[in-house]
Amino acid sequence: MSFSELLLIIAFVVFVVAAIGLSFGKKVDLIAAGLALWSLADLIPRLSSISLGVILLILAFVAFVLAAIGWRYKKIGIIAVGLALWMASIVVPMFIH
Repeated sequence: MSFSELLLIIAFVVFVVAAIGLSFGKKVDLIAAGLALWSLADLIPRLSSISLGVILLILAFVAFVLAAIGWRYKKIGIIAVGLALWMASIVVPMFIH
């Protein structure tokens, strides 16, 4: 079992705990924590070469971590920013070779 697979299993457990309704404090967002683990599991195998997609995925991971610890910026949804960056890390490299 690789480290990425272990991170995916932990992310799954965090999502299940969030779905059940348990929490670990007022500011901890378990959905964002699960997304951070999932994006990190996707990021680790891609770190061997730095590209625009990898940079966008790193930024998505940072956004998820910030959302998980409860950081807010005005009325911007940090989880939505992380998801947009993650999708950009998938779509943008298709157009830029």
